[in-house]
Amino acid sequence: MIVSAGLVGFGAWAVVTTPPQVLTIAVAPGDSPAPGFDVEVTGVRCGVASVGPDGMEQQAAGQFCLLDVEVTNNGAEPMLFDSAAQRVRDTDGEAYAVAEQAAVFLNDHGSSLLNEIEPGETVDGVLPFDMPDGARPSDAELSDGLTTSGVRVNLPDPR
Repeated sequence: MIVSAGLVGFGAWAVVTTPPQVLTIAVAPGDSPAPGFDVEVTGVRCGVASVGPDGMEQQAAGQFCLLDVEVTNNGAEPMLFDSAAQRVRDTDGEAYAVAEQAAVFLNDHGSSLLNEIEPGETVDGVLPFDMPDGARPSDAELSDGLTTSGVRVNLPDPR
């Protein structure tokens, strides 16, 4: 679900100063979360207290864990990537949904996860998860939210 377009209008970028970890976890061909999407997790970061511009920050109840992703539309039609359908599980098996308002601040640039992705186009984005302090993501379930239950991808320890 796309959060209010008014928030996108602010043109806010994340206040996350650490560069993404150089890491690629590719979803194997045939294990794609949807017939039209391929998803790669390119980084995992935890311990982020807030995202957004000064005065409008989205504060985490615990900490934000951020998954840097590349999403490619391999279908024949423009499609929306349903970030709300994505889940992360911690090392205790607890599942967490995307923090949608934080996702707006992290993905409000040009071609992003908030827009339709054209056939053949690859976009970079960030999926933020509000997790308790000290929790660590162990895997992600990546899904198109409509036609598949998704695939589970093991995640490395965040930095």
